[in-house]
Amino acid sequence: MKIYIHKKALIIYLIILVAGIIFASYVGGPVSYALLYALLLVVPVSVLYIMLNYRFISIFQEIDVHRLSKGEDYMYHAILENSGILPIHELKLGVYDDRCRLYEIDDGKKVSLEAREKAELVSKINCKFAGAYNVGLDTISFTDPFNIYSIEFVVPYSFRAIVSPRITDVAEKALDLENFHNSTGLKSTSMSEEIPSGNIRSYTRGDPISSINWKVSARLSELMVKMPDPMERRMVSILMKAADVPEIDRDTEFLKRRDKFLEFAVSAAWYFGNQNIPVKIVYPAGKIKESIVDSNKSFLEFYSIVEDGILYNSEADVRDIENCLNDIRGREHDSDTWIIIREDYEKEEDFCTVFG
Repeated sequence: MKIYIHKKALIIYLIILVAGIIFASYVGGPVSYALLYALLLVVPVSVLYIMLNYRFISIFQEIDVHRLSKGEDYMYHAILENSGILPIHELKLGVYDDRCRLYEIDDGKKVSLEAREKAELVSKINCKFAGAYNVGLDTISFTDPFNIYSIEFVVPYSFRAIVSPRITDVAEKALDLENFHNSTGLKSTSMSEEIPSGNIRSYTRGDPISSINWKVSARLSELMVKMPDPMERRMVSILMKAADVPEIDRDTEFLKRRDKFLEFAVSAAWYFGNQNIPVKIVYPAGKIKESIVDSNKSFLEFYSIVEDGILYNSEADVRDIENCLNDIRGREHDSDTWIIIREDYEKEEDFCTVFG
């Protein structure tokens, strides 16, 4: 709750109050004192009126889809209901204009509601950053009848949007990813070498004729095919070093960094997954977790996590990822490459570093 004093109106009120005190002192009588008491009760009665208004105001917010994409328009609905018996005059609405754009609802829009009345606000909404954060209405403000002060409250029923990052080529531009192709490491789960290995199995419908091992088939009196080994690729790993910031401190600067952080990680994962090149991604999702992305399917599974699942459950999890980072810095990288993405970087060159 925040209280804002309107100095000009307050000075006028104080002048009138002093005049009322002087008038009651010199004239006396019930009329002068009734006027004085009325002036004295203006502030406490209006405060009580505002508190009752806040007690009986209900706000419901929603967007027409569960998950949003950054930079795209969606329909936003807000319903304001006055369930009390006192009217609400010129309720002032504050919106999260630092993180989303509401086309038909301006910051500072005023709404009046009679007793038991509802009002619906409809607007297109466009979210500016990827991640999970509150959007729509941020605050509501009540002003006393004489405009002496205003009391601002945080909206009692906030709406949290889950915004997907864009899939771009930002990581491909920032890193020389082509250099990762020619070494060996993790075996792909979806691609095979062209040259078959020594492993064999029974023939099944759909197997190419060229894969049949005729000598073994003749000996066993059963068609047998040669099985190729999983294709080997260099072991590329990504460590997502997310910042540990309490929800209450997640301001616009945090949202900008989180947006850049998620977009870069998704871009790198998309690059490898789209080419069926395996990449290991280490990230905080409550606990420290690992995902192998080497196909479109595994990429989509990882993509669904990063929208709102990058977080820490405890200080121990923060220390775990710090230890992982220190271990990567201190080891030899003969057969692997680590891409470190830091959300809490100080210098731009520290945002993304490559080891190996």
